[in-house]
Order: sequence, then C-alpha cells, then structure tokens
Amino acid sequence: LLIKWLTGPWTPHALTLMFQKEVAERIVAAPGDDDYGRLAVIAQATSDARIVLHLPAAAFTPPPKVASAVVHLVPREDRPPADLLKRLERVTAAAFGQRRKMLRSSLKPLGGAALCERAGVDPDARAETVDVAGFLRLAAGVG
Repeated sequence: LLIKWLTGPWTPHALTLMFQKEVAERIVAAPGDDDYGRLAVIAQATSDARIVLHLPAAAFTPPPKVASAVVHLVPREDRPPADLLKRLERVTAAAFGQRRKMLRSSLKPLGGAALCERAGVDPDARAETVDVAGFLRLAAGVG
C-alpha cells in the first residue's frame, strides 16, 4: 500500500504513518544497513522519510507482540516522473530479488553490466550498497 501511495498520481502534502518497528526501519534505512532494500529506495526516491516516534508494545491495550514506530514522509520537490518510477520499481525488484548477487547478474534481464556501466554504478556491487541516486540512474537507463 505504501509503495502505491508513493509511486501513484496522488501526492499528499505529507504522510504520517505508524508501522511495525522493523518496517519503519526498512523505510528509512541507508545503503549498507541490513534493513536497506527496495522499500527504502522507493520511499527515499519519492519522499524525505524519518522516524519521528518509537512506541513500545506496552503503549497499546492489549499490547501487541511487536514495537511500533511512526514515520513522517514528505514528498520530494524533485520527485521522479511516473515513467521513471515504474522503471525504478522494475530495477529494484530485480536487484533486491537476488540480494546477495552482484548487480551484473541480478540485473542481467535489464541490461546487466552494460546497464551498470552506463549508469556509473559498479557492476560488481551488491544492491544493498547502491544509493538511491545510483538506482535512479540505473532506472533511467532501462528501456
């Protein structure tokens, strides 16, 4: 649902949403973090995302088995256009679908090493080390 909100035509002034703590951490994760993945790339390409509040399970009645966190998302002024977001979804799905593989292998159906080189991204890198700008360059190179 969050991906659809972030990539769809509706652009809210801001979103403030509560998630399971682990999901919130995935949304705001940086490259190299264990939690960095497709959700972080798409969320950060389309918005400025930050955790604004942590809530322990004890804050609710009855208490759930997980902690929660509130994430504030503000759409970026330089939000990529819809066609680039569609390509970004394809690139991130391929790259993170085979997380431990090098990009040259995981992105092979989209252009592999040649795509990476055109985008200025190391073909031997793994998806979890590539920043959002790198993924946007990869998406721009996909036909």
